[in-house]
Amino acid sequence: MVSLRLFIIGCLWFAFAQTITWFTSNLQLIYPYFKTWKGILVMTVVSMPATVGYILATKALYTAMNDSLWSVRLIGFSMGVLTFTFLTYWYMKEGLNMKNTITLVLSVVIVLLQVFWKTK
Repeated sequence: MVSLRLFIIGCLWFAFAQTITWFTSNLQLIYPYFKTWKGILVMTVVSMPATVGYILATKALYTAMNDSLWSVRLIGFSMGVLTFTFLTYWYMKEGLNMKNTITLVLSVVIVLLQVFWKTK
């Protein structure tokens, strides 16, 4: 049975890590400073907590999903798509077209499949 508490904790850690990853990758598109070597160095340092977030997300979700690393990977992918969608819309003003909307819906379906489809 899926531990809802650990599932939520894992998803929150993935959202945290994915948010940092989005900023460290895309802040250069918003502020020219982050295209410079100094800006890249700042983003390298800022990205370190994302690694901790990914580790803690994996730890929580692996236990929550009954020791299934595939579930962790697919939930992490889906959380990444959800986080990317929100941040890209909010900061880059890029809306959703039909293709991206379908991809977003599929990401939610992937998470639901991992949570509710029992394999053991």
